[in-house]
This record gives sequence, structure tokens and C-alpha cells, in this order.
Amino acid sequence: MNKFLLHLLSTPVLISSILSMGVTINQAQAADPIPANTDRLSCIRNKHKVGLVCMRVSVLAQIPEYQQETQPSPDGVPMLEFNDQESDAAITLFGCDCPACINSLRQMRGVTPLVY
Repeated sequence: MNKFLLHLLSTPVLISSILSMGVTINQAQAADPIPANTDRLSCIRNKHKVGLVCMRVSVLAQIPEYQQETQPSPDGVPMLEFNDQESDAAITLFGCDCPACINSLRQMRGVTPLVY
């Protein structure tokens, strides 16, 4: 009876020690993660669209910076300073190129907003 009880008590201990040795021998090795896509999204809320409007940063970087004109308007009328590419991108994203949409696009790009 004592042998049988001793045998029952020693078997789980023996099995667990063998398993723990197996775990320590075959340890998992952590590898540095390789990012699958480094092109992140830039998102913003806009009054013309419901929810978030997102665009890839690489696409936003393709829009050239506005080059300020050296000549003021002949009538002395203040002009909004944006280029055709900004206007086209705002229409693509938001459906219009009003100053608020161009400011939203500029905010996504990290550029100073229009003053109007």
C-alpha cells in the first residue's frame, strides 16, 4: 500500500520535472519586429464628411508647398494662398475646396493653415 501511494505521489513530480526541463531547454527567442508597412495614415474630422477622413502620409507629402506670389492682387483684394494640387486633394478627400477643407488638408500635412 505504501509503495502504491508513493508511486502515485512520485509520478506527477517526475512528469512535471521532465516537462519543466523540456521548457527550459527549448526557450522561445524574441526577434525584432519588422514593420510590414511604414507608411502611416493621417486622419482628421471634417464638417463635410461623417467620421474620420484618412490619407496616407506618403500621398500627402506629394502635394507641393504653396509658393507665395511676389505680386499682390491688382485690386488690393486679399487672396487665399493655396495651389491647385491642394485644391484637388481637398476636393478628393472632402468633396469641396472651401477654406475650411483646405485648412483640414493642411492640418493633416502639418502645414500652417490659411488665414481668412
